[in-house]
Amino acid sequence: MAGIKDIIWTDKSKNDLKNIYEFISYTVNEKRVFDTISKIIEKVEILYKTPKAGQREPKFEELKKEYRRLIEQHCKIVYHIMEDPVYINRVFDSRQNPGKLTIK
Repeated sequence: MAGIKDIIWTDKSKNDLKNIYEFISYTVNEKRVFDTISKIIEKVEILYKTPKAGQREPKFEELKKEYRRLIEQHCKIVYHIMEDPVYINRVFDSRQNPGKLTIK
């Protein structure tokens, strides 16, 4: 598969990113918060060139779509490919209860 032209962040993934920002802002300074969020976004941007860069996400194997994941620090970035674009479905901080990670 060649590169893609568009990456779409779902409302849920945008909310996840906001929650991660708020969570880590209580424990580290503003520069570290910015660096963490920037690294997550940079990790997602590799999908422009290599959409299948992430491993398959075993938690969602039973679903019709093929969900994949990227890991950045404590965060799991769950996405699926619909030819073009790629949809970012969730950004999950792995320090949370893993039962909270769902796709709806």
